[in-house]
Amino acid sequence: MSTSELLVTPAQRDRAVEILKEMYADGRLDHMEFDLRLDKALSARTRAELNGTFDGLVSRPVPTYAPAAFTRPAPLQTYRGDGRGMGTIAHWLGYPTFFVGPALVVATSGQKNPAVRRHAVEALNFQLTAVGAFALLGIMTGFTHGFLGFLFPILGILWFLLTGIGGLATAAGAKFRYPFTLRLIK
Repeated sequence: MSTSELLVTPAQRDRAVEILKEMYADGRLDHMEFDLRLDKALSARTRAELNGTFDGLVSRPVPTYAPAAFTRPAPLQTYRGDGRGMGTIAHWLGYPTFFVGPALVVATSGQKNPAVRRHAVEALNFQLTAVGAFALLGIMTGFTHGFLGFLFPILGILWFLLTGIGGLATAAGAKFRYPFTLRLIK
């Protein structure tokens, strides 16, 4: 008894149906031929009959290495100058007002211009982080009976320098982000 005379299982028929569906999806079979071969596969009793459903078909399509269609690269996003002035003011308002000035800029000019809002939100988050750091340092200094008090001038100088650098970077047209900042406002 040869293997072509063996009976096929429902699982083998199902696999043949899946292969025919793939060939139809690939465009190697038209609808009428697909229907004929599908009927033949579902009614096959032996391996020879099941294998006969694939007569004349290539097992896999030959890959064509056609080059991909050319797509133009996306244009560079340039930073427009609008908003740099108010963005700089938002950063530097941290000097006299801590977080109140940047919050006012977010609430007013930031509603009209996304560039101003981005800078004002960054300044607001930094000033809120600085106020929190000063408060936490004050509490820690109280618990240590003044031992950590020497960190106040260091923190103050760091705050002063970073606030100035943020304003200067914004005035120069950079998308500045403060280091060590909790981004509480989005």
